[in-house]
Amino acid sequence: MRILRNHFLRLVLLVASVVLLSGCATSPYQADAKAGSDARLATQLRQAQTVVGQSTEPRIIYAGFAMHSQSKAFRNDVLSGINLVEKLDPKAVIFKLNNPAFGQDADWPFATAENIQIVLAEIGKLARDQDKIVLLFSTHGNVNLLSVNASTTYYRGVNSQNLRDWLAPLRVKPTTLILSACYSGSFLEPLQSPNRIILTAAAKDRTSFGCQFHSSNTFFIEALIGKTLDPSLSINQMADQASLGVARLEKAQNLSPPSMPQKFVGFAVKDFADQPLTAWRTFGFSTP
Repeated sequence: MRILRNHFLRLVLLVASVVLLSGCATSPYQADAKAGSDARLATQLRQAQTVVGQSTEPRIIYAGFAMHSQSKAFRNDVLSGINLVEKLDPKAVIFKLNNPAFGQDADWPFATAENIQIVLAEIGKLARDQDKIVLLFSTHGNVNLLSVNASTTYYRGVNSQNLRDWLAPLRVKPTTLILSACYSGSFLEPLQSPNRIILTAAAKDRTSFGCQFHSSNTFFIEALIGKTLDPSLSINQMADQASLGVARLEKAQNLSPPSMPQKFVGFAVKDFADQPLTAWRTFGFSTP
């Protein structure tokens, strides 16, 4: 009887765990949920158009995509990006999309492949020569794949060909692309462009860390743009310090093999990558 009772308790705990991780979120393609998401995305699009149309001053245009519902770290990574960008440009254009984890509000548009494409297309229309673009993707990943998961269900993911096509309108715009996902280094070569800076959490054959359900941030984003970030640093210095910071975290927790964050800097933005963050918005250069 005691054995049966123990098995029953284990079963109850297992079911409770599944419910906990699933939360009360719904499919991003369910009618009511999609309508709410579409309305929130439309609001962000209108706000972006308003901000850009208000003056000719240079703006930072930021889009953050928390694409996986099985960790709170992904949304927190997007928020870390927002905190940084708003310090550099209080009138920055902000897009924020999220597939909420349990306990998180569905108060942003869903980070589906379709919505990511819509946002990148809109940025392509909005961005002027004087603007700087920052794109942050945070999720679980695999080789040549950024996962899209909502309420424990996997949907169409995003691969390097998708991103290359969707980023095409930004090819001559100064763009910093940050990918925090396992095997994200596999995106480095396919996405290289003269006006692009690419930072990845891991090499093409390595996993990254810090994406457990209750993690505050992924290791890479915490080390790159966490609370201790010095805005007098350049993006090159930030990337170098982030690699060292990630290595320390991995060593402290006996995690292996090391993730080995990667960096690419296009020839047209080499001087830009050496500027302190505080000069980002106003730094000017000629596009090729």
